[in-house]
Amino acid sequence: MYVTSLSSKDTLRKLDGDFKQIECYFERFPDGEGYVRFDEKIKNIKEILIVQSLYYPQDEHIMQLFFMIDALKDLNIKINLIIPYMAYARQDKRFKDWESVSGISLAKMIDKFDIESKYTVDIHDMKVTKAMKGENLSAMPLIADYLTNLNLKEPVIISPDKGSVERAKIVADQMDAEFDHLEKTRISGDIVEIRPKEINTKGRDVAIVDDIISTGGTMAKACEVLKRKGTLKVLSGATHLLMISNAEERLIKAGIDGIFGTDSIPSKFSEITIAKIVEEVF
Repeated sequence: MYVTSLSSKDTLRKLDGDFKQIECYFERFPDGEGYVRFDEKIKNIKEILIVQSLYYPQDEHIMQLFFMIDALKDLNIKINLIIPYMAYARQDKRFKDWESVSGISLAKMIDKFDIESKYTVDIHDMKVTKAMKGENLSAMPLIADYLTNLNLKEPVIISPDKGSVERAKIVADQMDAEFDHLEKTRISGDIVEIRPKEINTKGRDVAIVDDIISTGGTMAKACEVLKRKGTLKVLSGATHLLMISNAEERLIKAGIDGIFGTDSIPSKFSEITIAKIVEEVF
C-alpha cells in the first residue's frame, strides 16, 4: 500500500516495509496561502492511503487534506483516509440557535469527496465519524500493551467519568486488571467529592485513560484525589494529547507519576505509535 501525509510523517516512518511512502510537500506563499505538491512517483500508482491528523494548526491541516485529496482525484487515484486526530470533534451538537456544529460540518465536507474508506481514531463522539460515513478505530489495545510493559502493582484502570468507562474496560480486559470510573458526589453547595465509584486503590497503581487530555484539569483533580486515598503511582494518558495551556505543569503539580499518549498528536509524551493500527487495517 502506498501512503502519504503532511501532518503525520512521524507515524509513517514507523510503518513496516509493506507501506511505500509517497512524499508530499507543503509550502506557504508570502501572502499566507498554502501550496501542496506530490513527488512525481505519484503518477504511477492506482491507490493510496492518506494519514492526516488534524491537530493545531487544525485549519491548516484541514486545507492540506482537501488539497491532497483533490490533487489525487485529478490523477484518478483511489483514496483511503485515516484521520488519527479529528479536529472539531468535540463540537458535535448545537447549544445555541443558528450556530455551526463544526464537527459535523467538517465531517460532511470530507464525505463530499469520493473516498474508498474513511477512519477516525478514538473519536470524541461517534456522531462525527458517522456524519462522514466512516469507521472509528481504537488505540486502547495499544495503550494496554504500553501499560502492561510497565509492570504496575495491582493496576486499576480508571476513566475520568462514566462516559469514558468503555475505554477503561478495553484496556483493563486486555491487561486482566480491574477498572472503574470517577464519580462526583455533591457534599454541600460548594463542595464536590471526586472518588473512584467502587474500587479501593490504596497501595495500588492507577492509570487514568481517556480519549483526550486538553488542559489536564480533570486528570489533575483525579490524581490529587487518588493520591490522598493512598494510591501508589498515578499515570495519566490518552490517545490524543492536546496538552494546551499549562497542562503538563498542572499534572506534575498534582503529583502525576507519568504522562503517556499516542503520536496522533506529536509530543514528547507520544510513546505509543498508531502505526500498528494502520498496519492492522491495511
